[in-house]
Amino acid sequence: MIVMGDLNDRMIADLIDAVRQVLRKEASERLRDVYLIGDIEKDTARAAIERLRELANESTRPITLYINSAGGNVTDGLALHDAIRHIVSRGIEVTIIVQGMAYSMGSIVLQAASEGRRLTFPHSWIMIHEPAKWAGWQSTTAAAQHLERLKQMQDQIYNILSSRSGKPLRQIIKDTKRSDFYLDAQKALEYGLIDAIVAGELPEPKPAPVVDMREAGAERPAPVDVNVPREEAPAARESTGTGGRPGRPGGPGKPGA
Repeated sequence: MIVMGDLNDRMIADLIDAVRQVLRKEASERLRDVYLIGDIEKDTARAAIERLRELANESTRPITLYINSAGGNVTDGLALHDAIRHIVSRGIEVTIIVQGMAYSMGSIVLQAASEGRRLTFPHSWIMIHEPAKWAGWQSTTAAAQHLERLKQMQDQIYNILSSRSGKPLRQIIKDTKRSDFYLDAQKALEYGLIDAIVAGELPEPKPAPVVDMREAGAERPAPVDVNVPREEAPAARESTGTGGRPGRPGGPGKPGA
């Protein structure tokens, strides 16, 4: 049997939960933040695209996309990239901030941000590599079966990286073909894959204190071990006869017994 008190408590708890959800939604709408966390595949790309379009349709205020991804599917990543570029073309500023990593297709999504709005936190990493790896075709046979489509994808991705980084196509191809090309925040900035590093870096470690060796006692004489017998000084040996009596060296004294 449900008593009136239990029912009232349950209603109050449900009301509190509903209010919290409304407040969270309002806060999210005010912040206009979108999160792309994990692998870029059908569901995560679709959720991010839908949220970005909702925010773009509600207002022209800036949108921020936070990304922490090791990459994923090429077509899903390009779909997200194109959706962001479409929003940017409507005059809505989209900032993309890397928090952790933007590897593989994550680095391509990063390039979709508005001009000057590709950012990263100080300890985040960017990685670009050969588009065949992004497509998931690790074997030569699989790549050969999709050779024409792979070539078209490579051209698209190389053009995106070259256009946004300012690097010539030849260098992009060279850097991505040799191996996975990892860049920390500063290297990514120098390479042209980001526009700025978000403030928040720790201060430089303090240098070790310089010790004055004289003050530290380095020039003090070493302590003498009293248990070790001292050798007689040469002068003392010269002024003492063999019999223990004083005499002059080389003098006519009596020889010892």
